[in-house]
Order: sequence, then C-alpha cells, then structure tokens
Amino acid sequence: MSADASDPGPPPDAGARPPEDALNPTAVQRHLRAAVFGHRIFYYPSIGSTNERALALAAAGEPEGGLVVAEEQTEGRGRRDRSWSSRPYLGIYASLILRPAIPAPRAPLITFMAAIAAADALNEVPGVKARIKWPNDVTAGGRKIAGVLGEVRGSDPEVREMVVGVGVNVHHREDDFPPELRERATSVRRETGAGCDRAALLARLLEGFELRYARALRDGPAALLREWQSLSALQPGDPVRVLGPAGPAQGGFIGIDEEGGLRLSDGGGQTLRVPFGEIVETLEP
Repeated sequence: MSADASDPGPPPDAGARPPEDALNPTAVQRHLRAAVFGHRIFYYPSIGSTNERALALAAAGEPEGGLVVAEEQTEGRGRRDRSWSSRPYLGIYASLILRPAIPAPRAPLITFMAAIAAADALNEVPGVKARIKWPNDVTAGGRKIAGVLGEVRGSDPEVREMVVGVGVNVHHREDDFPPELRERATSVRRETGAGCDRAALLARLLEGFELRYARALRDGPAALLREWQSLSALQPGDPVRVLGPAGPAQGGFIGIDEEGGLRLSDGGGQTLRVPFGEIVETLEP
C-alpha cells in the first residue's frame, strides 16, 4: 500500500463529504481483488489533474499498476481538451499507469478496456444500465455517467508507457453539475435515487480492467471487441453523424476495427472508417 504525501494540495470542503465514503488507499484496497492494478495508490484530497500526476510518476519510473486517486480535481479534463466536472467526494477521479508494449495504433484499445470495465462495474449497481458510446464514453439513460481519457507521451512506434484516466459520476445530484451539463450528464444517484460505495466501485473497475488487459495482451483484441459491441449504445445499422479528423461523416453503424476505428456504411455499398473522433448525434432511420 502506498500513499503519496507530496504536494497533497488543500483539502476540499469537508462538508461536501458523504458519510463514511472516501477513496483513500485503505478504503479501496479493502475491496481490491486485482493482482497488480491499484496496489500502489497515490492519494490526494485535492489535485489539479490525476492524469498529469500519473504522467509525471510514469516518467519517473513508477511501475505498471500505480494508481493516482483524488477526492477532487481542480483542473480535471476529458477528451478533446474539455473540462471534467470533479466536485469533491461526489465521483471517482483516478488515473492508472500502464506499460503495455503494444504498437501505437492499438493504444485506443486500452481506453476501450477501461470503458468496458467501467460499464461492467456500473452494471453491477442495481438500477444502472450502462452502455458505451464510441469511442469510450459510458452512458446511462442516454446521458454520460463516466468517461475515459488515455494519454501517451512521445511518438515511439511502440507504446511503452501510458496513463488512463477514469471519471465516474456517483453521488452527483442534478444541481451538482454545471448548468450546461445537467441535461447531458447523469450519476449513480440520479439513475437509482441513491449513491453507492465509491471505493467498492473503483475496486471492481480495476479488477475488470486488469482481467481484460491481461487477456488482450495475451490473446489479442477479438474478445475485447465482441464485449465492446455487446455494450455499445449503438446497434448495427443505426444511422449516426460523426465528427472525425477529416470532418463530419455519416452512415450506418457497422462496428469497430482492431485499432478502435469506427466503421460506417455509406448506404451505397462503401465502408467508411473514422479512426478517431466522436459521435455527434444519432440520426432518425
């Protein structure tokens, strides 16, 4: 067990803390069954960004499985440089250090694993029905309940170190989200009327992530892709509009490929591939 006491930052407002609910190492490891992930925890009451701290630790040689956890992020971020609302003691804000030694084009599959693990863990909470929106947003009731941000520093042909950040909305009520997010974001509490034990949820997520990570590195991505499809918010043929690197595109959803790219049918017999981006909207058939 490890708790990093360096530069812990100021504590958040203690009045915001739900009773007996913390993500400190003792609380998380009480539930932990993963063999490697989460056995070294760097815990912060408040931090700018768990991903930034994890990237610094990875660069300094921290072994695979090291986990940065915070009760609050003051500069939390999501994909495409968006901010991530990280109110104190309401969610899970955690970043995991990985050293997968895989070809760089397959790095997105690591974030897919995290999204699957998050959705799977959330689906164990009675009343939550989690699905995945390409590439790695987790939704419930059509609104975002969790997100994943994978970051690789450097441009080597092989990914030797990577950080995967996961944010999960747990105790948030509607007015805990910024006004612009209230119609698009949800939480365990909003879905079920009650929160859940954040430490137990994080431990389940880590266990599921580790199992899928080991299996994919050993056997390849086929099983992972099947599982992602089973949890996808989209069904084959669903029409979508996507914002990708070449601009907007639309077509019928086919699935994803072995590098995490989205495959669409253009309706004329051609297949479009969107290597990265986001689904802007689901269209009417």
